Amino acid sequence: MKNAPVRHRIEQLAYLGLKGFLRALPHPGARALGRGIGLLAWALDGRHRRVAEGNMELALPEIGPAERRRLVRDCFRHFGAALCDTVSSTRFDAEGICRHFTLEGWENLEAADRRGRGTFILSAHVGFWELVPPVVALYRGAMSIVVRPADNPHLDRELVALRERFGNEVVPKRGAARKMLERLRAGGRVGILIDQRVQPKEGIEVPFFGRPALTSPVLARLSLRTGAAVVPIAAFPEPGGRYRLIARPPILPPEGAPDDEAHVAALTRRYLEVAEEDIREHPAQWLWMHRRWR
Repeated sequence: MKNAPVRHRIEQLAYLGLKGFLRALPHPGARALGRGIGLLAWALDGRHRRVAEGNMELALPEIGPAERRRLVRDCFRHFGAALCDTVSSTRFDAEGICRHFTLEGWENLEAADRRGRGTFILSAHVGFWELVPPVVALYRGAMSIVVRPADNPHLDRELVALRERFGNEVVPKRGAARKMLERLRAGGRVGILIDQRVQPKEGIEVPFFGRPALTSPVLARLSLRTGAAVVPIAAFPEPGGRYRLIARPPILPPEGAPDDEAHVAALTRRYLEVAEEDIREHPAQWLWMHRRWR
């Protein structure tokens, strides 16, 4: 895009301005400000509002039109809050993290790590997912985080700095398999998101909310090859600027099973089922604006 460099600089300056302003606010105020920003986005961004309503109608047909509109509005408010809260949370040192987070099911991650075969941290774009890696790093040690780099290189540098707190390492999604294998074979941890659509040549179709959804098979394939456990972890907001981080029981690959089509599909389906459970419990906290089904 011809004017992309100018737009990228403007986006970077906007982010830095927001970051500076949020750091001047008390931390609980960041979440309130974000909700207001999200509400404004809901009012102005008709395209993504329609995508969100269409996705919700497909996935949750039992919800009526009025309730669907309310949930989509709350979804925009939540993602505004998630943005501002995540940026504001960079003020926390290790002690601040300990004060603001309640950990639930942490023994599940400890049990997976004790197997010594590497551990995947499975998350989805639900709740405050960006806060999972720093907490895991602080309590269990650094991890590699597989992400798609932002289109804006200046903004991407800011996001990498945010994600690499407490020793974490960001790994670009393209060509990440080799790096993931290295980390797993060393008994380490790899964080990966499972809920986004991929290109047809990169994915397999598995049910998500009862509808075929193109999903990356890489997580299941590497778990089968290495024996690595997959631990679903999610972070959700609580009152007073606090959070609850929940680690579910490990999903283990069948011992000795090949990484064939049937086993990969079965495991991938299980991962999406866990994500779906969280989304159904917190329907206003998932990224409905993403075109998950086409």
